[in-house]
Amino acid sequence: MTTFRILVASSAAALTLVAGGCGGSSEESRSEPTRPATTTHPADEDVTTTEPVPEPITAGETRWLEEVESYSERLERDVMRGGAITHARMRRSAKLYAGCRPMLRKAGDPGRFEPARRIAQRGCDRLEKADRLLGKAIAASGPGGSVVADTPEAAQFDRALNGAYEATGNAQYDLQEAIGQAEEIKRTFGS
Repeated sequence: MTTFRILVASSAAALTLVAGGCGGSSEESRSEPTRPATTTHPADEDVTTTEPVPEPITAGETRWLEEVESYSERLERDVMRGGAITHARMRRSAKLYAGCRPMLRKAGDPGRFEPARRIAQRGCDRLEKADRLLGKAIAASGPGGSVVADTPEAAQFDRALNGAYEATGNAQYDLQEAIGQAEEIKRTFGS
């Protein structure tokens, strides 16, 4: 049976009940004009469903994001620092790079930020590589970070230092991408 036929049949049944004096005298029925009853088929009604409201971002998830942001800022300051390249500077940078993986462990469970954690992990892997390369650059250079030009040590130093810079730059990008991903997830949950 089509929706139109159901509506017509329902309307006719409702009119019969109203005209038949349901709940009142026949005098009252005749004196008051009757309005046609309208009925809608359940398929035609707007159905409102209540969907569960997503749980806001938890304190643990917020802490995870704050740890990654804080580490990313420290990395940015280290990269932007000018000055001479010395053993002390390379060691300080290497120590910071080696701290990425422990930072992620300390940050704890990322919860719904898991996709962002995977990106941050890739950044930590790259920083681990940069740490190893800085170790090679330190080993190839003399005291204080000096090298003699046109020597095998100078070539090794340049390769290691440039590789460390490249890996660090890629890691910075990964950490920023992870933070952006987490912020997008946070917006999704209205936090």
